[in-house]
Amino acid sequence: MSLLSFWKKYEQDTVSQRILERLDQTPDRLYARVHFADTTHSISYRRLAECAAPYAAACAKANLSAGDRVVVLKEQGPDLLYAFFGAIFAGAVPTILAPPSPRQDPAHFWRGHREVMDRIRAQLLFTTSKLKTELISFPTDHAVTAITEEDLPSTTRLPIPDTSSQDVAFLQHSSGTTGTKKGVMISHAALLHQVDAYARRLGLNERDHIVSWLPLYHDMGLIACCLLPVLSGVPVTMISPFDWTMRPTLLFDLIERAKASLVWQPNFAFQHLINCVRPDDNWDLSSVRAFIDCSERCRPETLDQFASKFGPMGVRKSSLHTCYAMAETVFAATQSEPGKAPRTETIDAQALVDEGVARPTLDTHATTSSVLSCGKPIDDVTVLIMDEEGNRLPDRRIGEICVSGPCLARGYDRQPEKSASVFREGWYHTRDLGYLSNGELFVTGRVDDLLILNGRNHYAHDLEFALRDTSGIVPGRIISFSEYREDLGSDVLIVLAETRETDTAALKTIKKNIRDKMLDETGLVPASIHLFPPLWLIKSTSGKISREATAQKYNSPAREEGLI
Repeated sequence: MSLLSFWKKYEQDTVSQRILERLDQTPDRLYARVHFADTTHSISYRRLAECAAPYAAACAKANLSAGDRVVVLKEQGPDLLYAFFGAIFAGAVPTILAPPSPRQDPAHFWRGHREVMDRIRAQLLFTTSKLKTELISFPTDHAVTAITEEDLPSTTRLPIPDTSSQDVAFLQHSSGTTGTKKGVMISHAALLHQVDAYARRLGLNERDHIVSWLPLYHDMGLIACCLLPVLSGVPVTMISPFDWTMRPTLLFDLIERAKASLVWQPNFAFQHLINCVRPDDNWDLSSVRAFIDCSERCRPETLDQFASKFGPMGVRKSSLHTCYAMAETVFAATQSEPGKAPRTETIDAQALVDEGVARPTLDTHATTSSVLSCGKPIDDVTVLIMDEEGNRLPDRRIGEICVSGPCLARGYDRQPEKSASVFREGWYHTRDLGYLSNGELFVTGRVDDLLILNGRNHYAHDLEFALRDTSGIVPGRIISFSEYREDLGSDVLIVLAETRETDTAALKTIKKNIRDKMLDETGLVPASIHLFPPLWLIKSTSGKISREATAQKYNSPAREEGLI
């Protein structure tokens, strides 16, 4: 589809219009079944509209103009859905932010969220009574009105939406740590193109049913398991990510109960299920035609183990799939072919590093790396591999993955410099490394220091900044990076720091302080914390600590020689 025909097709199409069409045609059709607070809430299109109406009315009562920003900060239950869609129906631009973790320091939590609310100039905050009370102690720099369920007007009538396809529908905030969260601006047209194209690639039909534990503040949860269902008429069963964390096999219970056919989750979740299911556990998982591995680098060994362990329960290799996705392309840029297991290539690891070439090898004596295909681009999306000068690279050459198409985001809200650095001449420069082979995309790593931990993005320099004033650490001498753990099927966080302390008790205290501060500031728990004497970490010629060189030193015998 040309860009001209795309704009013509979607010029009058909006999220509100699509939902209203569903409401008119099938008002009592199930949209979502939400398990929340020991209660199951069945939400039809009629109920969605009626319960979203008070939130839309609250926007009108607050005299919000079209495009004004609204923050939704609630636990993952039905009211989160009502608030999000209510804001869209009012012509406002909602963004869902993560609720606080029970272990997180409220001061650190609110500092990050206040920063977002101030930057996007949020006018309203849809939240709970408890969080509204907390906000009083951590006020934003500009006035934001907090509204709870008790404050909502009493109405079931939706307003007439006054939005166009080119308006921003919502902001998808990145999962970076404090100071790095970017509000990705998604237009109605870009979202609807994504939904239509992705539905075609997946072959969605009225018999499908999605089950999800994914958080809606993340693009995989919001797009694949909230907006795709409501706009395509495919029902979804949701549970809270906190509930899944407490009992991961709840996902399998719901698959069996709903006879679900589609499940999305990051690679670490596949590995976690492999590790936590007992040999005598049993479910019927045969209804699932696609378990889709997404959000962090897909690992072939993880999917092989998943198929082996759960094969007796009905999981087929052909039902395990991969997807390359990010908020900047709304969601999916590529998707493996339905009904067919994604291709795995065994390539020469040395050639990958030294020559930047993905060379297949059968040499049993060579150091090899297995890379899993993420499939081909969805309709109207183009994926190219470019070198540092922006030149297109041929098949099997490693370079930066760049994406173009009608589902590209508008950029980052009120962050023009960050937008200009990655959205250039119609291309989104992902900073991911990879190669193409026969039209399929293979992801091999990252250009810069973005760490993907548990499916969420974190910038290494921000993690280090969070630890900057930890007592006992040599100022500026701390570094963080990720390392793949085969037993977890995911990357974990490693923290290295220099100290002048040598007393055993003092060293233990420093490690505890690092662990506690990292958890408070970022919500992350390092898998390993190692302390070294001054000057052990490697600096680059520019005077900055070299993350790559230090990581290599950490993985050499020098680590044991330097540890204190």
